[in-house]
Amino acid sequence: MPRIKVNDINMYYESHGQGEPIVLISGFSADHTAWDGVIDILAKNNEIIVFDNRGAGQTDVSKGPYSIELLANDTAALCSELGIKKAHFIGNSMGGMIVQDLSYRHSSLVKSVIISNSTLYRQSCFHYYLLAQLHLLKTNAEKSAIVKASCSWLFSFQFLSQEGVLEQLVEDELNNPYPFTIPANEAQLAALASFDSRGWAKNINVKTLVIGSDQDLIFNEASIKEIAKHIPKAQYYCFDNCGHLPQIEYPQQFAKIVSQFISCI
Repeated sequence: MPRIKVNDINMYYESHGQGEPIVLISGFSADHTAWDGVIDILAKNNEIIVFDNRGAGQTDVSKGPYSIELLANDTAALCSELGIKKAHFIGNSMGGMIVQDLSYRHSSLVKSVIISNSTLYRQSCFHYYLLAQLHLLKTNAEKSAIVKASCSWLFSFQFLSQEGVLEQLVEDELNNPYPFTIPANEAQLAALASFDSRGWAKNINVKTLVIGSDQDLIFNEASIKEIAKHIPKAQYYCFDNCGHLPQIEYPQQFAKIVSQFISCI
């Protein structure tokens, strides 16, 4: 799949299926593969666009710091380059912040949004973990140990208790041909730290589904649900026995919820 010039960077993207476009936006440090479990399901009825955010995967690592506004501008520019005039947008975690910004500042591009496991502003002790993780990366700590620690935040106990799941997650990360770099880590972390939509989320005027999880340790359910209280046309759905990444823990259910929501737009 190709890379395309977007603003000042070369961005990696993929297109799957045909139909009304759905754009999937990954979170902090994640590349497009975070959506692998749902792409084929959603692509049965829609064109699915996935890409690597600035700094992640096969997209260029430009000089930081980044902002959510910058990352949203990248997304809008990618859509422009691909000739997409209107689309549904789904963002997880930091991707949910990007989706909020898109809905507010690029509303003509947005048909509907799904904000998964995100927040209105940084209010989580997970930020302190990310700072500690960055320090460990800079001191060349054992990467497998860092990945295991990260997984304990990202996933539910039930998911990680399944035989071989944690080992596979660690192996996949250690074998990642496009690992997240320290400069990209610092640049994207700045975007997380500076985001705050509390002053303008009430002005988002598109159909919105907010998704939370009862075992999300990164953004607890109460803070995720707060997004739905700020956005006038928002609905809320919660995954039970699930951590921060429902599209990975429950891909079939996630795709079903997405399809049902979009079919009603």
